[in-house]
Amino acid sequence: MDEHIPTLLSSHAAQLSGDIFTVLTKGRLKPSDLGYKEAHDIAVRLHLINTYLDSLPPYWIELDVEQLCHIVLRDLQAITQPARGSTSSSFHLNLSFFKSSFNQKSHLNPETCLITFFKTRIENARNFKASCDNLLGRLAKEDRDADELPESALQQVDIPSKSDDHNDGVFKALQHITQCEPASHQVNSTTASIEIDPQTIRHPARLCLHELPDSLDSASRCILVLVSAINMTLWQEFCLNIQPEIPADANQKLLSQGGFCRILEREITARLFLSFNFDKSLSLLNKTQVLKQILQAGPGESLKNVLRHYDLTPKDKVMLSYAIARSYWQYYDSELMRTKWTSDTIWFMSERESREHNGQLPLCAYLSFPFGISGDITPDVIYEDLLNHRCPRIFDIGVLLLEIGLAKPFRSGNRRDIVAQANLNHKIATDELVELEKREWDGFTNKKYFDRAVKFCLNSENFTPLSRQLKPIRGFRPSTEPMAPSDSRAGILMRRTIFHKNVVRPLAWLAKRGFKAQAGDIAYVDKKPDLSLQKELSNAQIQQESEVLFHSSIVSKAWLNDLKKISELVERKRRQFAVTNPVRIAILDTGLNKDFLTFKTKSGLLKGIVDEEDFVDPCAQTITDTFGHGTFMARLIMECAPGADILVARVAENTKELENSRENIKKAILWAGRTGKADIISMSFGFPYDDQAIREAIEMVQKERQEEIIFLASAGNSSIDDESFPARHSAVISVYATNCHGAFLQSNSASISNGAAVLGTYGDDLPEFIREEFSTTYPEVCQPGSSVATAIMAGISATMLAYTTVLPSIVPFQGILASTCSNVLQRLRTTKGMEEVLCRLVRQDLDHQRLKAVNPRWFWKSRPTDVDRYIAICDTLRNLDGRFPRGSRAG
Repeated sequence: MDEHIPTLLSSHAAQLSGDIFTVLTKGRLKPSDLGYKEAHDIAVRLHLINTYLDSLPPYWIELDVEQLCHIVLRDLQAITQPARGSTSSSFHLNLSFFKSSFNQKSHLNPETCLITFFKTRIENARNFKASCDNLLGRLAKEDRDADELPESALQQVDIPSKSDDHNDGVFKALQHITQCEPASHQVNSTTASIEIDPQTIRHPARLCLHELPDSLDSASRCILVLVSAINMTLWQEFCLNIQPEIPADANQKLLSQGGFCRILEREITARLFLSFNFDKSLSLLNKTQVLKQILQAGPGESLKNVLRHYDLTPKDKVMLSYAIARSYWQYYDSELMRTKWTSDTIWFMSERESREHNGQLPLCAYLSFPFGISGDITPDVIYEDLLNHRCPRIFDIGVLLLEIGLAKPFRSGNRRDIVAQANLNHKIATDELVELEKREWDGFTNKKYFDRAVKFCLNSENFTPLSRQLKPIRGFRPSTEPMAPSDSRAGILMRRTIFHKNVVRPLAWLAKRGFKAQAGDIAYVDKKPDLSLQKELSNAQIQQESEVLFHSSIVSKAWLNDLKKISELVERKRRQFAVTNPVRIAILDTGLNKDFLTFKTKSGLLKGIVDEEDFVDPCAQTITDTFGHGTFMARLIMECAPGADILVARVAENTKELENSRENIKKAILWAGRTGKADIISMSFGFPYDDQAIREAIEMVQKERQEEIIFLASAGNSSIDDESFPARHSAVISVYATNCHGAFLQSNSASISNGAAVLGTYGDDLPEFIREEFSTTYPEVCQPGSSVATAIMAGISATMLAYTTVLPSIVPFQGILASTCSNVLQRLRTTKGMEEVLCRLVRQDLDHQRLKAVNPRWFWKSRPTDVDRYIAICDTLRNLDGRFPRGSRAG
């Protein structure tokens, strides 16, 4: 950003004023000389101009002031470099002339130049004095109004009640119309396969935070709104014209509930126009415009993700900060404050089919409308005892600007007490401000104004009066004084005004005057070059990742490797969104051999073993496995669910001793469910007859855990026998074995489930590397069957549990829909809930409809986005409580 006109004038006015005073002091211009009075008056005025300009930050200088500075600087050039034979100062300003001192620009002595000018060009001197007077008059007004906004801004700030009514009216109208009307959607269209309750589900909508280029007259205002299909398979762009004083006309089609459904079904592929009129209704205009960009399906990129994975230049940071701060000021006391403005709630949309900007992201920010969220908006000011920062809205926007300045997400602290939490976050922000101030932005010389704007937000004393009415400390009588002015509408207006003056205005100056930004300009940003970070993914990349995993077809015998890739993908998403609670799988088997050769060559595998208990030899110092079956089961789970925590319970020495180990199994179930806090208990064994002690242990743990624990057991490997126990217990998922193609093995036991689904998964076609690992130490354990399938099913279940812990963070469902999905996902932690979802991972076989071969690879490929999978899972679980209420034997 080049040095601008007022700065140049300030420095040269100081120099010229000093030079003129020197001439007068030396007596080279006497009071009797023609031009003496003009020289004296001009020296005084130039001194005052320098004083005024030095006291004003550049972003406080209005355009008309800058134009007056330009005139004075032009005339000043005429004084210091007079044109021969000319008495006119009507020539263009030569900025290069002012890049160094006057002494270097003239072949004459500077004092001689001044004396010649004031003696011979008296009329020019008087004109120059008049120019100085005009500028001084405007600067004096600027100084008097130092605590006020300019008239143009005050016209908007002084009537927030009217403006907010229009904002909130638009919000309520959109909230009503975005409610989905199922009858408007065709089967398998934009609603996918989910059944829709119009009272709880709305089409997601977002507000563009950037100014539109075609702003209308002062009686109206335009905003850009995106509305999407329920599953975000497409986004429709609307230009909404707010005309509160104008009634609807015959060319406008009034929209009611479900109005967007019919528009979305048509996939118009053009910008459409809406009008908000004085009757607080929304109408669709018979008008379209060619889209500048077609937006990609899906939720897009959060600001948090953009900060992590994209390169932002100083201009990008300034432009983005200005857009967000200006919108925050505009909607400061509106319904949009129902949700906190954070780097998680601000979104960016990738373009589809863009040749010019392939691989780049448009830096255009959107905020999701918080439809369906409680009407309690973020407080404007809090008078809580022992609180450092009392203006939460101001602090939130300060943190947002801090994140953009540092180009990294803000890491919030963690305290149970809300005041302690707020104070810790303020401390973290204050420390990061120091880091921001120390950083350089590629030689950007005006970064200090950005830093000051952030710093201003982090000090709540800038926004609250000195005399605060604090909530008394516990145990003291509350104050009976009337409400402080800062709690009233006047207080909100005061903070909005202060915020505009000290935050929005300097950012506007940096953006518009410094970077010459125009409304409607869109910058495009590139990803950071570190390829490893790209794997930390955006939702837009997930479709590409699914193709990387599966290509155009599934290689059947690579099933274990594909399960591992799916699990690793889920773990990357969990790390991205800081989801840290692991899924815990308890393996009840013959133990674990920690000296197994693979564990020595791949020492990281044993890090997944978080607890162990030997019920065969309770006095043993460390767990062991002389038979190898338990080690084999653990190795399979490590491979297909590498992110899971594993608990090992040794319940039998070998298969022959299993019959005599029922008491150990009972104790292990209680240990895993109570002490171990297992999410999944995997039992790759079975008995021909029921055991009362084991049954009671299962039901006791289920009751104590309120059914939020999943039991898996092998169905058995004898085709002449019935399903084994505990697999046939109603609280246990019975697992059968299939080959790599999903065909059930002939060795499976007979199901006794009376028509219910028979669940199976990979129990054969083990990868050669697994067979080789066990060929020397335990050559007999690598046998196909339901034991293998049970371990694999435990791994698949763990991956699904882990995935649903991060889905609500990835997919930004809103309001009641978000809370509904969150509630139904909790059922996945029960045996019946997991059984239902595992059935959803099945590719239908019309010839064998009871047989369900669980195949996550097919599920991930057929539903290539997080949104698709989220909807499918929620759709599966949402009616479970009605069919299988908690407390029933069905689980």
